[in-house]
Amino acid sequence: MEEDYREFEAKSVDEAIILALKAFHADFEDLDIKVVSEGSKGLFGLVGSRTAKIMARRNQASGGHREMLRQVEDVQPAPGKPLPEPQGTAAPSRESLEEARGVVGEILGLMGMPSEVKVSGEGSLEIVGDGSGLIIGKRGQTLDALQFVVNRIMNKARKEPVYITLDTEGYRQRHVNHLKAMALKMGQKARRTGQSVSLEKMNPYDRRIIHLALKDEIGLNTRSIGEGVYKKVVIVPRKASR
Repeated sequence: MEEDYREFEAKSVDEAIILALKAFHADFEDLDIKVVSEGSKGLFGLVGSRTAKIMARRNQASGGHREMLRQVEDVQPAPGKPLPEPQGTAAPSRESLEEARGVVGEILGLMGMPSEVKVSGEGSLEIVGDGSGLIIGKRGQTLDALQFVVNRIMNKARKEPVYITLDTEGYRQRHVNHLKAMALKMGQKARRTGQSVSLEKMNPYDRRIIHLALKDEIGLNTRSIGEGVYKKVVIVPRKASR
């Protein structure tokens, strides 16, 4: 059965394509893409601006690439034991980070958001510029998409994959803090009501943060449910999990 087209909308065609690549977990050549509207900046770049729209679907011959997003195993951690590290990845060398820095800069230029890219730590790059809000996107979707594409490019010809994290204005740590606070709040609710609490669908990295935040909480279990990459985390009070 032929797959239906999905619509993606962003400030530019390049950004919309990156969102499509992230959504399908695919390379550019794996998608059938049609540009519906290239968008416009409007009067003085403010009034009457229109977003770019594309339609995309997976090419009939392309395979799935979901395993690239499953570098972190989604398992129920045992109390006191850390979750396993991403499988098949190595800490990037300085040379790899410099290469990735160039890739990020080139993509941001194509997206119309030229920014300075700095090596900020082990395996991390920091994007510095005035358009950080656009780079982050809604719930970090644009930043995640950019990170996904950069890692796909970096690992295309590598025997030993590396994993590079992108951040801007400390968004990643703020996001982690938000997820931890939400996990503890929902854990308290599950314990107080004696009923399971289901969270919204999350990618493997966010689910891992939830599992870790609650793994040592007395009387609570966590599990992931659903199909595909994006799954829900369910917080289960122990008496209700029997």
